Amino acid sequence: MILLVSSQPRDATALAGLCESRGWLVRHCDSVRATQRLLRRSLPRTLLLRHRLADGYSDQILSQLGDSHAPHLPRSIVMVEAGTPSRLEARLLDLGADTVLRDPLRVEVLLAYVAKYERATPRCPTPGPRAAPAFVPFAGGQFHPAARIFRRGRNSVHLTRREAQLAELLGGAPGEVVTYESMYAEILHRLFEGDTSNMRVLLRKLDQSLVRAGVRLRDWVEVIPKSGYRYRAATPPPRR
Repeated sequence: MILLVSSQPRDATALAGLCESRGWLVRHCDSVRATQRLLRRSLPRTLLLRHRLADGYSDQILSQLGDSHAPHLPRSIVMVEAGTPSRLEARLLDLGADTVLRDPLRVEVLLAYVAKYERATPRCPTPGPRAAPAFVPFAGGQFHPAARIFRRGRNSVHLTRREAQLAELLGGAPGEVVTYESMYAEILHRLFEGDTSNMRVLLRKLDQSLVRAGVRLRDWVEVIPKSGYRYRAATPPPRR
């Protein structure tokens, strides 16, 4: 599987189309933060990422992979802008990038590298212990992302996979707008094309699940029209 990381929708659509035309499965992330969250859950075989992203740069992602204790690491192709200094290319390679390509991209070369890495055996870093995931604060209770359990007082509920992913996205960005682009990429594994109905349904389902633990999610999550959702980590005011 290829993880494509680009903050530009047109660029992401074009690159995804190229890869899918060769029969490869592609998932998309649009930011450093979204990519880091996804990589904590699963690793692709090939990582195809733009260096400049909406909230940071590719070296933040490469550094996370370098610190990973996963049994296998993805092969990574970093795409940089024309005129990028050679010292930046050297830094990216030193951080673990397998290949650095400059704009304008030569399609045949890009696809040749992707094909090579999709066939290759993943890299194996030195293994080490991984900390067990813990409960994290969310909506006045405690949420365990790996077990998909939400607990508040003596009440607990088991969330569906997508409900847990939405809770993890919102809880991981308190006070910030989690965009529809990010939610569609990380939860539905496809590009956002303007239809918000899937996320509205999922938010309602998560709200209904948390009600069983005595929590009204709408007290904690604000819907930002045409943008996404914003989670308020602070205790909401009492309902009147």
